[in-house]
Order: sequence, then C-alpha cells, then structure tokens
Amino acid sequence: MTDTHAHLYLSAFEEDLEQVIDRALHSGIQSIWMPGIDASSIEKMQTIESRWPGLFKSFAGLHPCDVHPDTVDQQLEVIKKAIFSGNVAGVGEVGLDTHWDSTYIALQKKVLIQQLEWAQQRNLPFIMHVRDAFDEIMPLIRPFYGKVNGIFHSFAGNLEQAKELTEEGGFLLGINGSITYKNQAVRLFLQNIPLTHIVVETDAPYLTPIPHRGKRNEPDKIPLIIEALQSVYQVTSSQIAQITHENAHKLLNGSPEVNFTKNA
Repeated sequence: MTDTHAHLYLSAFEEDLEQVIDRALHSGIQSIWMPGIDASSIEKMQTIESRWPGLFKSFAGLHPCDVHPDTVDQQLEVIKKAIFSGNVAGVGEVGLDTHWDSTYIALQKKVLIQQLEWAQQRNLPFIMHVRDAFDEIMPLIRPFYGKVNGIFHSFAGNLEQAKELTEEGGFLLGINGSITYKNQAVRLFLQNIPLTHIVVETDAPYLTPIPHRGKRNEPDKIPLIIEALQSVYQVTSSQIAQITHENAHKLLNGSPEVNFTKNA
C-alpha cells in the first residue's frame, strides 16, 4: 500500500515519528509520499528520507495558502532549485484555495502555472490541492492535458470534473479519510470512475477517517480508506490495495517499492 499524501515533517509528529512509521509498516504501508507546502519543508522532508531510504518520496511545492506577495519570490527560488536538482520525486503541493481567503487568488493562479510549467520541463508529476476553487482551476489545468501527470489530492469536485480530469487529463484522484464521513458527496459517484484512476492518501495529520475522527491522522489509517473503497467498488480490499499502489508508482515511471533499510 502507498500513502500518496502525508505531512510527516510537521510538528505534530516531532515527538514520536519513529513510532508512527513503525505503525505504518505494521499495517502494510510500503511507500509514503510527502508533499511540501513551502520552501522550509524541503530540508525537513529530506532529513526523514535519509533515515528511511526507499520508504519516502518527497515533493517540492508552494501550497496556495502559503502564497503571499512579500515572500513568494524567495519561496519559489528555493522550490525551483529543489525541483531542478533531481532530488525530489515531483512538484507539490500546489493548487488553488479560496476557502479561507481569496485575497491573493490571482497570485495563486500565477504561482500554480509557474510550478506546473516546471513539472512539465522536468517531466515530474504534481500533487494538486483544490479547495472551493474547481471552477477557477479547470481552465488553468486544461492546457496541461497530455503534458503533465499528477494527482488531484483530496478530490472534492463533481462527477463531470472527475470524468474530465481522469479521461481527458489522465490524472489520478486522491481519496482519503473524508470518504468515510457522512454525506460525503464524492462517495455517491465514485463508482463511475475506474479504480485505475484512484490512489489513496491520509493527508496526515489531517482528515482522520471514522472511527478515529478528531484524533491525529497517520499513514497506518490507509486500510480504513481501502475498506471504504471496497464498499464502493465491490472488489476485495487486497485488490484495491494492489491497484492503487500500482497506480501511484506508475505515476513515477517506476516499480512499486517494497524494501527499504533504516539509518540510525
């Protein structure tokens, strides 16, 4: 199993990261992807990667909620260097977010396009964050169809958007603990999207699945998300685990990783 979205470099995991990873491994997690949110994330992710070689994949990107006029140029300079260094697996977490504040939405769009262009130039996948901004992001992503690959993390669009993004864009949809919540809209139409376009994620420490909602999320909760998808697709949990794992690693043009060693 692959958790394609976990922020294990955040302060929420400072005290017990090793135990968190031990629990993830015990639950069957074979790979954990860490999307960055700003320039400062990069060094933290690389430190974790160096301790558990082969287990982690790091992505460098500027999250839309961290786009501010006073710091954006400095942030992007560091992130661009990381993307072009060859030391990251992809670009992200990038996107648009108007949920909390739409003041800098024009700048968010500019920053998103710049980072997608870097992904295209480096032939790297992206991890996309979209919150209350699907109408705004669809025109921006269409010119990149067939040019970049990526995941629409924590997908919360409608069926029409899901079909376009998967069928025309060839993108994957990231499904997390929110699929276990009551009245979750995506669950109502997800069976119309082939499992070959689905990956699973936790967004740890956020979006903890039921019955643990309200507590810190961890990669070891991936089996609960797979269990929820089992009721949607009516196939075995082992099939969902294998297919979503393969979907994720095809995105990286590589084979699924199953072995790693820990460095003290």
